[in-house]
Amino acid sequence: MVPTSDSDSGNRLAGARPAVGRILRMQIGVGAVVALSSLALGGRRALISALIGATTGVVANAYMMFKALRPAGSARAALGQLYMGQLAKVALTIAAFLWAARMPNVSWLALMSAYVGTLSVSWWLPLTTPRHAKIGSEGVSL
Repeated sequence: MVPTSDSDSGNRLAGARPAVGRILRMQIGVGAVVALSSLALGGRRALISALIGATTGVVANAYMMFKALRPAGSARAALGQLYMGQLAKVALTIAAFLWAARMPNVSWLALMSAYVGTLSVSWWLPLTTPRHAKIGSEGVSL
């Protein structure tokens, strides 16, 4: 359902914000784990490369999610926002990878491991989260 009024838009955004926040927090956590593992296995060069990969994944995905969740007046507008968000995500990712390619001594294994790790959160977290998880005594469902 596409929201057509401000109250519908607010309800949709309020329902989506916890999921977006959860995905972004988990992406940051996965990026940090990969970065620390890269530091332990490959040193400073691998750490910096992993941080670039993780940052690319988190920033590009955050932009796409917030762009897609903006209120839309119609189904066509909502679909357009989703497409533009995806296009911007791809453009940001390509730009970051081109920038990384110009860096001396980049560790592509660490960079891509962190990028794929953060990106995979968007795929598996929604599948592993209970559909109607209860929070607190009020029984608020997600």
